[in-house]
Amino acid sequence: MIELCGSILAANHVHISRDLKLAEDCGISRFHVDVCDGHYTPHIAFSDQTIKDLRYETSSVLEAHLAVHNMPAIAETFLVSSVDILTIQYESCELPSRLMKKIRRDGVSPGISFIPATRFEDMEFFLDEADFINILGVDPGIGGQDFNPKILKKIEMTADYISRNNLETQISVDGGVNTKTMRSIIDAGADILTFGSGIFSGNIQDNIENIRRMIKE
Repeated sequence: MIELCGSILAANHVHISRDLKLAEDCGISRFHVDVCDGHYTPHIAFSDQTIKDLRYETSSVLEAHLAVHNMPAIAETFLVSSVDILTIQYESCELPSRLMKKIRRDGVSPGISFIPATRFEDMEFFLDEADFINILGVDPGIGGQDFNPKILKKIEMTADYISRNNLETQISVDGGVNTKTMRSIIDAGADILTFGSGIFSGNIQDNIENIRRMIKE
């Protein structure tokens, strides 16, 4: 079963809770919260306070994706924010294994994210340490980019490794996911599709119904 996740970076930032509720009413129960510091990525996005505020509004799964420098210190602030999943960015984290163990000890599910340029050989070591592998279809921090088709092979290799080693790790794909690209992403072996503007741009209900219909086709 393919799970849909809504990236609130693409929601109306004045009415995030409204848009989140509209998506929930259509069966979305997982939301991706990008955390961008203006250094690792070119702009600034959500903080730990966003997670705390959203937790009052929803019981859905909230995943914070830390696309930041100074990863350990920032991770600490999110571990007390009622986040469900804390995803670190491999390329900006000096000791990812140590940090994921810390995240798990603190009762939060650890995830790890990889940019398109990172080789599968560099990812492989972490596939049994994280609950979620977030494979980026675009470079982090900027919405609306086109999906990089080169990562399809990486998804296939990751899914094959997980299957051969009887792991329960899930593969999430984030960035450039839309109705034109999702079929190839699903066929490559993804478990979770993270939609941004594909859900939140325009009529949210119509968008989600259309996505679900196309998945069944």
